[in-house]
Amino acid sequence: MLYTLGAFGLILILARLKVPLALAILAGATLLGLSLGLKGAELPGVFLQAASQPETISLVLITAVLLTLSRTMRISRQLEEIVSLVKALMRRPAVAMAALPALIGLLPMPGGALFSAPMVDSAAGGASESRGRLSAINYWFRHVWEYWWPLYPGVILATELTESSFGTFIGYQIPLSIFMIFSGLYIFRNMHPDLHATQPPPQKGTKRKLLWLTSSIWIIPIVWVVIHFLMRLLPEDFFPQHIAKAAKKYLPIAIGLLFSLFWTIRLNRMKLREMSKVFSQRDIYIIAALVLAVMIFQGVLGTVDAGRKIAAELQEHNVPIVLVIAILPFIAGMITGLAIGFVGISFPIVLSLVAAMPSAEAMRPYAVLAYACGHMGQMASPLHLCYILSNRYFNTSFGPVYKRLLLPIATAFALAVGYFLILKIVLN
Repeated sequence: MLYTLGAFGLILILARLKVPLALAILAGATLLGLSLGLKGAELPGVFLQAASQPETISLVLITAVLLTLSRTMRISRQLEEIVSLVKALMRRPAVAMAALPALIGLLPMPGGALFSAPMVDSAAGGASESRGRLSAINYWFRHVWEYWWPLYPGVILATELTESSFGTFIGYQIPLSIFMIFSGLYIFRNMHPDLHATQPPPQKGTKRKLLWLTSSIWIIPIVWVVIHFLMRLLPEDFFPQHIAKAAKKYLPIAIGLLFSLFWTIRLNRMKLREMSKVFSQRDIYIIAALVLAVMIFQGVLGTVDAGRKIAAELQEHNVPIVLVIAILPFIAGMITGLAIGFVGISFPIVLSLVAAMPSAEAMRPYAVLAYACGHMGQMASPLHLCYILSNRYFNTSFGPVYKRLLLPIATAFALAVGYFLILKIVLN
C-alpha cells in the first residue's frame, strides 16, 4: 500500500513540476513496478502488453472520437447554442453549470468530463471564477449518476457480482446519487453573485429547439441500446476470442459516437475546411496519449497484483471487516480511477467477507457501503481519466481542484455511512 501511495505521490510531484502528465504517469508506473518486484528489463514488455490490449486501443480511439465530436460541436457553435438554451431554461447560470455535466453524465463514455467542460466554461460566461472551481463543478456533477445508471460498466458488473436484478440494485443505490448532488452544493459556496442571478423566462419554442440541438447527445444512448441489443443476437463466437470482451464492452458506444459525429457534421452542414480545423487540434492527440499512459499504469497494477496484495495486508493486520469493506474499495478506486476497476478488484473480496450473512438482504448494506466508498475513491484518484481531462481543459493543477472536492467527498461519505447504518437496522 505504501509503494502504491508513493507512486501516486511521484505523479503529483512531477505534475506540479510541469512535467507532461503522460510522462509523469509512466514514471509512477515505473516506480511501482520496480518497487513490487518487476525487473527493469521486464518493464518495456509490460508497458507494451498493456498498450496493445484491445481494451486500451478501444479506449484511446473512443477518446479521440469523443474529442473530435466535442470540437466539431464547438467549432460549429452548436455547443454555444445548447449552453445558451439551457441557461435560458434554468434561468440561473449556476444551475446550468451543474445541469450540463449531469446531462452528459448519462452517457457512459470514457473521459466524458472533457465533453461537458466547454459547456460549464460557456455557462460561467465572463464571471471571474477560478479554473479550479469550474473543473471541480464539471468533474463532480459529471459522475452523480454513476452509482446506479444501468449503462455504466461498473454498475453492470456490480449487479452481476451481487446477484441482483437491475431494479433491486438501482433501488438501493439511488439515494447515493442524491447524497452526491447535495454534497456538491459546497463547491458553489462564495461563487460570483452574477452566477446566481435569475434570468427572465425563456422564449416560446426554447424546449423544442434545445431537443433538436441536443440530438448529437441523446442519439448516442439510443444507438448504444440498439447496437447492444443487436450484438446479443450474434453467435457467441462471432468475434475473435482475443477481442470479444473489448468488442462487447466498447463497440456499442463507439458506433454511437461515430453515428453522432456524422450526424453533427450533417446537422451543421460543415465543410471539409471546417473539419480540417477540428483534426488539427493538438489536444486530441495529447489527451489520447494521456489515456494510453493511464491504461499502461493500470496494466502495471494488474501485473504486480497490487489490489490483492493490499487486501492481504489489511487482513493480516486484523483490520475489522467493516473497515476492510470500506477501505478496500476506496483504495481500489484510488489506484484504478475506474468504477469497473474498484468493483472488479474489491467486490469479490468484499462479498466473500460477508458471505456468511444469513440472507441476501443482509448483504445489501455492505454492497452499498462498498460501492459508495469505491466511488469516492475514484473521485479522489489522480488517475481518474475525467479528472485528468477536466483539469487539462481548464488549465489547472490537482491542488486547486482537490481543495474544492475534499468537503463534498467527506460529506458524501458521511451520508453514505449513515445510510449504511440505517439499512443494517432495517434489513437485519
